Amino acid sequence: MLTETNKIDDEQLNRPLLEVKGLRIEGLSEKGWQEIVRGVDLQLKRGEILGLIGESGAGKSTIGLASMGYARDGCRITDGEILFDGIELSSAPENEKRKLRGTRISYVAQSAAAAFNPA
Repeated sequence: MLTETNKIDDEQLNRPLLEVKGLRIEGLSEKGWQEIVRGVDLQLKRGEILGLIGESGAGKSTIGLASMGYARDGCRITDGEILFDGIELSSAPENEKRKLRGTRISYVAQSAAAAFNPA
């Protein structure tokens, strides 16, 4: 049953739930800041599933985390738009992003089940 706080209007229903445009990320190396993600665009509509596929070290996890407005240690988002349900995450205050993470948007790492296996 929908309540007043989680009703979805037509505008929300028709716009992408997640939209990333021109994402650029730099990583810190011994040579200084190096561009490691260049110009990524993606769009995810409500009910869709999106998989990022690539070689180890290709940037899948970095892009996934950046899609939540988060840059891992040694990385920084340098350009692009990250819109989640109409909220611009790249410029949102950290406390607003924290409210969304884990409740409305989450990241599941590859081999997540292995993290719970003590073997």
